[in-house]
Amino acid sequence: MRASKIKESIKLPKRSIKQIIIRYVTQLSISLGVILVILMIITSLRSTSSVLHDNLQITARISAQNISSNIHLLLDRMDSMAQKPEWSDINMSAAEMQQLIDQCEERVEFVWIAAYDTAGAKLYGDSLAPTSIMGKDYYDYLVRTQNLTVGSPVHQDGLWQLEVGIPIVNEGGDLLFYLVGSYKYDLLNDVLSNINIGGKGIAYIVDGEGTIIADKNIADMDKVRNLYELYGSGVNRRVFDAMLDFRTDSKSVYLKGVHHYMAYSPIAGTNWTLLIAAPGADFLGTLIWSVALSILIIIGLQIYITKRTVQIADQISGSLSLATDRLALLAAGNLKEEVVFADNNQEAETLTTALASTISSLSTYIDNITGYLGLLSSGDYSTQADGIFNGDFVAIREAMTLITDALNETMCHIQQASVAVRNNSSETTIYAKKLYDGSIEQSDALKRLTVKMNLITDKTDEIDDNAQRVKQSAGAAKERVDEGQQQMKDMLETMDSIHRDMQEIITISQLIEDISSQTSLLSLNASIEAARAGEAGKGFAVVAQEIGHLSQQTADALEKTGAIIGKASVAIDQGMQTAQNTAKSFDKVNQATSEFTEISNNLIHITMQQKEAIDTVSQEVQTVLTIADTNQQLARETDETVAVSMKQAEELEQIVSMVKLRA
Repeated sequence: MRASKIKESIKLPKRSIKQIIIRYVTQLSISLGVILVILMIITSLRSTSSVLHDNLQITARISAQNISSNIHLLLDRMDSMAQKPEWSDINMSAAEMQQLIDQCEERVEFVWIAAYDTAGAKLYGDSLAPTSIMGKDYYDYLVRTQNLTVGSPVHQDGLWQLEVGIPIVNEGGDLLFYLVGSYKYDLLNDVLSNINIGGKGIAYIVDGEGTIIADKNIADMDKVRNLYELYGSGVNRRVFDAMLDFRTDSKSVYLKGVHHYMAYSPIAGTNWTLLIAAPGADFLGTLIWSVALSILIIIGLQIYITKRTVQIADQISGSLSLATDRLALLAAGNLKEEVVFADNNQEAETLTTALASTISSLSTYIDNITGYLGLLSSGDYSTQADGIFNGDFVAIREAMTLITDALNETMCHIQQASVAVRNNSSETTIYAKKLYDGSIEQSDALKRLTVKMNLITDKTDEIDDNAQRVKQSAGAAKERVDEGQQQMKDMLETMDSIHRDMQEIITISQLIEDISSQTSLLSLNASIEAARAGEAGKGFAVVAQEIGHLSQQTADALEKTGAIIGKASVAIDQGMQTAQNTAKSFDKVNQATSEFTEISNNLIHITMQQKEAIDTVSQEVQTVLTIADTNQQLARETDETVAVSMKQAEELEQIVSMVKLRA
């Protein structure tokens, strides 16, 4: 790791102190400038965003209150008109009712005013009024609430209008008709157009479904638009849901990919919500200009700081160059060159003055050390180091004194040792001679032992070959005995099978003998019965007589067969006994053969162990023989080395006698 770092430091270009100062001061100033700009941008963005959110939320709340106030003004006017008792007078004619409506229209700036029955059909009123309000949103509200309602702005007769309705009831509370008046949309547009939210800001009034019913830009009111469809996204939908839940708040959203600051507030007395949004870029222009101006100022300061840094670095590097140039000469061994003093700053002057004093002291010390070492090189170890040594250089003088004392002591010991070495070398020569002669005798004895070991090895090989032949013969004999034993087992099984068959034959012959006896008895009975029958039984008597003869012949044949079977059974029993005895003999032969084979294997194993032992002994003998040869060589070399040592000891004694030592 350390080597790699050294290599990297060698490869990297070395920089001057001027470059280092400029580089680090520049990096520091740039880093500070960047950090300041980033902090300024972050704080400005956060403060601007916070101020915008607060202001937009206040603007939305105030504008919603203004719209609510204007709508309540319209409702109050309608309510004031509805309080007239003429509306519930059943005696008034249609003309009188129309005249009353015309009077109301003159007092209040209505676009039109009319009365409608409960089904939404016009009863009487202005000609500009629609003939039916069925399907209008405020009609549905009137029917459901039976109270003052405001309809969404509608475009009619080239004019945007806002319609307000109120139910007219009699003293008993029965509904008579609906009084509906239409105002100009300017009542709302005045509030929306006066909301200052930048050149590209938007101001909408949306109903409970998110549909835009009023726009700051009247030209876009003909378009049927819904916030969820127009600016649909996951984040925007959550904001719109909160807005339509009649909350007041401000959020940062993206409308069609453009960042906007948006605020919203419900309009009291309606189910409408006011939404205002301003592009962030409209309010961040001043911030961007201030950031750009700050960056320009920081760049200017950076240029000024760099120039001042270069000037200061030139002064510092100029002062240090005087010292570094002289140190380079000092490193090259130049102690005679004078030091140029720097007077442009205190540190440089101190440095050059200390450098001059150091070079002067080093020159004096080196002269003293050179003279003292010259005496030592000439062989004079009797002097002491002279001269004045200050500070850490005192250790150099003490070290030279210690070196001189050590050299004196060492040379005395060397002189004594040279005499002892010369004497020891003489004795070592005698011992080396004896060792050399003994090594020769040992080597000869080992060679004779090697010859004998080789002869034993040859004989062991012959024994091993004979044991192998014996093992092979024993194996062949065992195979033959195994075959004979198997054949004897087969013969015993065959004899046993014949013996069983013979027993069955004996059983069958006895059965036949019984049948023959029965047949003879049957023939006798038949003859008796035939004699009784007289002439009628003569033919049957002949048959009975023949059966008797046949039975007698069968009995004679069975008697002869029984005698033969008896002899065969005796012969088979004798054969079985003989075969069993033979099988026992084969077992004994097989056992003897196995023992003979085991003896042969043991003999081979013992022979192999003897052969391995002889091989080991032979190797050890060879090792000892090698050691003996080595000892013989070492004895010869020792003798030669001792002779050289004696010569060197004599030369060392002569050299030491030339050195001048202290008494």
